[in-house]
Amino acid sequence: MAPQRRSCAPCRLAAAAQPRVLLAAVLLLSAAALAPAAAAADASRRLLVKPHHNLLTTASESSSSDATTSSDAADLFEAREQAGHIAQPRARSADTSTSFPPVHVPVRPDYLPALPRVRLGPGESASIIMEAVDLQFSVRGPHKAAHTDGRAGSSNGLLSLSFTAARYAVAGTNAPADSLRTAPAIILDAVCDSFSLKLTNNLPFQGVSTCPNAPGDNGSLFFTNGPHDFEWTNLHTHGLKVDPGAVLFDNTCEPNPDSEEDADEEADFDEDQEDDADEEDSGESVTAKQKAPAEVTRADYYCNPKMSTDQMCEVMGDNVFVNDKPHRMAVAPGASLRYTYPLGPSPPGVGWYHPHQHGSVGTQTPTASGPLIIPESWLPNGLSDLYEPAGGCEIAEFHRLMQILKSQPLESSTILRIDAVWFRLDPKGDPEEDSFPMLGTGLDGRPDTASPLLYEADGSPRFDNSAGRDWGMVNGAFQPTIDITEKTYFRWQLLNTMTMKWLDLTIQQVHQDGSLSHADCDFWLLGRDALPLPHIPRRLQSKPRGAAAAVSDVIMSPGTRIDVLVKCNTPGTYVLASGAGPFHTNYTSCQATHCEIFGEVPPPAANVPRSANNIFERRELSAAVLAVVEVSPREVGAPVHADLPDNLARTKLERFAYLNHTAFDSKKTVEQCFSFMNAAYGGMCAVNNALLPGTQAFVEMGTQQVWKLRDITFHPFHMHESPVRLLSLPSCATSVTNMWQVGDWVDVVMLPVCQNGCEWPDLGSGGGECDSPVSVCDEVTVQWVADHYYNPSASAGTHHQADDLCAAIGRPLPPAPAASECRQRLSMFHCHILSHEDEGCVAVLKWFCPGDKDIPSPTPLATCPATTTYTCDMEMRRRQQRRRLSGPGGAAAFAASQQ
Repeated sequence: MAPQRRSCAPCRLAAAAQPRVLLAAVLLLSAAALAPAAAAADASRRLLVKPHHNLLTTASESSSSDATTSSDAADLFEAREQAGHIAQPRARSADTSTSFPPVHVPVRPDYLPALPRVRLGPGESASIIMEAVDLQFSVRGPHKAAHTDGRAGSSNGLLSLSFTAARYAVAGTNAPADSLRTAPAIILDAVCDSFSLKLTNNLPFQGVSTCPNAPGDNGSLFFTNGPHDFEWTNLHTHGLKVDPGAVLFDNTCEPNPDSEEDADEEADFDEDQEDDADEEDSGESVTAKQKAPAEVTRADYYCNPKMSTDQMCEVMGDNVFVNDKPHRMAVAPGASLRYTYPLGPSPPGVGWYHPHQHGSVGTQTPTASGPLIIPESWLPNGLSDLYEPAGGCEIAEFHRLMQILKSQPLESSTILRIDAVWFRLDPKGDPEEDSFPMLGTGLDGRPDTASPLLYEADGSPRFDNSAGRDWGMVNGAFQPTIDITEKTYFRWQLLNTMTMKWLDLTIQQVHQDGSLSHADCDFWLLGRDALPLPHIPRRLQSKPRGAAAAVSDVIMSPGTRIDVLVKCNTPGTYVLASGAGPFHTNYTSCQATHCEIFGEVPPPAANVPRSANNIFERRELSAAVLAVVEVSPREVGAPVHADLPDNLARTKLERFAYLNHTAFDSKKTVEQCFSFMNAAYGGMCAVNNALLPGTQAFVEMGTQQVWKLRDITFHPFHMHESPVRLLSLPSCATSVTNMWQVGDWVDVVMLPVCQNGCEWPDLGSGGGECDSPVSVCDEVTVQWVADHYYNPSASAGTHHQADDLCAAIGRPLPPAPAASECRQRLSMFHCHILSHEDEGCVAVLKWFCPGDKDIPSPTPLATCPATTTYTCDMEMRRRQQRRRLSGPGGAAAFAASQQ
């Protein structure tokens, strides 16, 4: 164990007329390692490691073979279901009567609103502001006779929704200020170099849930599970192969002193901190000095609304343990975090950026996200650096495919960002358990922890939800129109940024009676989750058991991105729909809102409305319409694009070391197993019978990790900083679709089609009752290699592969650091139902260096439990019952409970 560190609660946390204090989990970054553009501005801050708590397991504290936690972590990170909260009420600091900039969501525009594109070259930075806006939706309701399921129709008036939400805005784009297109697609021309993203939090100030104490002080929880701290934020670059950044959970950024007396005191303190930093395998960064003002406590920082929030802190890598303080209204701008990302050579693909502050991820992400694109243009010799003819293919067909891709480069192809907000009401007229406004109600319904954007101080809602429905959007618009031409390939980048539910996308024709039929359209898959397939293209085909014919569809779990070619053969007006495809929700095994297909018609007994997207031309359809697809005739003489055969091109993934699976077996192989412990028929989630913090797992750098993943039918697995390669897949998926194949690389793993392909036991993985067995029918095996990470001064995060590609574009990589430069990191994986992440369905990954003496010997390896035990806790059983009664599949249980 490291020696006890001096607490900085009372010690000189800087404050002044505009104090610059940031209590955050920040990896120290040397000034030399910063990109020039990032280092030039705000050079008057520095970073100091001031850990208040050691949250990591050591050899003397670990005894379990499952994912483990230290006793310190158990004390400080106690899950909210098993712990009380500080009950002292406090006044709401935000002015809830404040009006924010209005955003009117366009309904049925006859065009597709385009997301702006911002290009970042080597060392360049983009500034992102998180701000509050007032959103308004409105659509004409269906005719009363339009229902086909026997339910009464809604009125012929308007169905509307208005609420206040968080939005990203990036300066310098041409996006309308009253839109949700202010988060641009950021194109990264910084491969083999670095780029920066500066995030400023201009949401209204709200003290954290532990106030009047700072997290971890005076017996309060350091890290809380459940919806809370809605106005605090940070940033996650989902899909990029970058350094995780974090080495600690809790650090401090403060300015330098200016006076001689303060400088002497600071020097003494720095000496202690340098010793501590060495023990924590961290680095030191010092920039220009500035005056150190009066003392401020940690409680002031987290709870005092009068304290200035004009501050800046440098962050290295994809550090999701930082927190960005909301701003004091009309007094000072919010706190800023400037993330710097060294970006090694990577294949072209689409990632995305979104908030990742634990407790508010599910609330902020639905309206605050944007694409991150590694362009094909960075490849020095173009597509020939990435693709070659596959064995046995027709060379002429290969060149035809390459010409199609060259004519529509990934970075300039059509982007469809699919968002949704969750406002469906249950039979009692209350928000459903997984609904978006429910997340804003705070911890156990406490008004003092509720979102000031969504609720008044007395707990009454500030939103108007007269429709009581969920709403899906494409590029910030409701049912926009996408124009394509018949018998011609068009390249789409699909981003499912929804925080729950899944999509089964098809192109449909809508008939006069409101019925749907498949259009003569097909999809060819090129890549997924920012990575190309091993062989392209793959014509997507699904045929569930008992189906008469195969259908071309795109299946997307929350967080997934798809690079696809689409072609329709007959001119006409069609719709891009979810819920009309070959797959449907199994409401016996899925009795929670989040595991439904978006657009699915719930059972009549559920008595809940369909999504607003099911309304199209005053009819209520059996599927959700995300967009209109207008297929125009070809011009005279224009060529006809014949169907492409599968597997024309082999992708040269071996050029990128972290994707070169043929070299993995030469490394030490470590096998682990993780289950999401599905319970309440899809409604609850845990990692190997534990919630955060009881979910720490160990990853030795330089090893091949081979993991078994279970219960990923209902809970999408997402690991930060590294994709995984599919080694084995269950027949419940491969027998009905070719959406996934062994050898594919992904960064989100979910097989929702196994809802119907598995025999889910009533008390097993479906029910998750205490001591019930865990089903393994949907088990997936994945492999990946854990990179080495180093000190920032040793080019941290740079991946030493494809050196020839970097040299060819004039950015040769620096020499690989010595093994002695290896430094630990903290990362995570979690369920990408983002409300589940907020609730603690997360595993913290401790990346450690070979030979690290602080790691238990033998290293604890995660094993999947045979039975469910986390629901044996009484509070968990209460939550399980509540979950069952809240979803559409629980309607029968709800009716029984009323008798």
